[in-house]
Amino acid sequence: MEASVASPFTSSTANISCVPNLIREGRAALITSFCVFKFMALYSIIQYLSVTLLYSILSNLGDFQFLFIDIAIILIIAFTMSLNPAWKELVWRRPPSSLISGPLLFSVLTQIITCLLFQVLGFLLVRQQSWYETWTPQSDACNASRSGLSHGLNVTSPHDHKNIKNYENTTLFYVSSFQYLAVAIIFSKGKPFRQPSYRNWPFMLSCIALYTFLLFIMLYPVRAIDNFLEIVCVPHDWRITLVIIVIVNAAVSFILEILIVDIVMRRLVFRSNQGLNLPTEPPSSDTPKEANQHWASSFLSWLFYWPPRPSTVTYASNPQSRLSAPL
Repeated sequence: MEASVASPFTSSTANISCVPNLIREGRAALITSFCVFKFMALYSIIQYLSVTLLYSILSNLGDFQFLFIDIAIILIIAFTMSLNPAWKELVWRRPPSSLISGPLLFSVLTQIITCLLFQVLGFLLVRQQSWYETWTPQSDACNASRSGLSHGLNVTSPHDHKNIKNYENTTLFYVSSFQYLAVAIIFSKGKPFRQPSYRNWPFMLSCIALYTFLLFIMLYPVRAIDNFLEIVCVPHDWRITLVIIVIVNAAVSFILEILIVDIVMRRLVFRSNQGLNLPTEPPSSDTPKEANQHWASSFLSWLFYWPPRPSTVTYASNPQSRLSAPL
């Protein structure tokens, strides 16, 4: 704090004109920290959901699948999404001051539920396909006739003891990979504290390159890449279905974050509270900790009607009026 105050007077410019720039950069850095925190939280939970679903069939993500997700997607996106410059103007609106706040927690929870629903949808839907079977090294869902011929000849091949290669694994790998990119784009917000994401060209190039690569290996499989990532061949119709699932997932996530969280929850519930008996915004003089405590107590009081209020009230009589009364 002392350095921030003294920096204008120790610079070559003998005025405090750099203070607004300092505030803009500080707000941009704070929002960037929140964005990266939300992205890393969603990354962990999305991967946890995929692994949990695969554990239910005694399977898991492959080693090179983990490696691709952690290095090719998460590492690149987490680094580049933090490069948005500060917004060119200093706005009156204050950025969030705490990670434990209503809009931020609601944003994370809605995205978790959305990712869970679409992963479960893909996991259950692939098991309902007519070509679905317990995958074996002789399985070839891309060519049913070849698959039947292979089973008739009873060709023996090395068995996958880790049960990595299966149709559920391939489906969840594709769906979760696109979910990482979707939440990264949604959480990388711009105005009013940061420049828009399209001004951050490293982030945009990374997203375009990863989307292109994932769409390419999903729609036009390459045997070498499939073997490296331990994914199996699925019919072209199912690949188109996965594209539809991914697009709908991204659209639902965007609508929930932009329309529900930013507009409805932040402006109507957590800000204005006009016409509703909801928790009011704490005074601006409170510290962030006091503000959060005030908001939480007000919300619990509104939700559970606590503490209970008596149905009848008895008022004490005024002793002075009793003395002044005529005898």
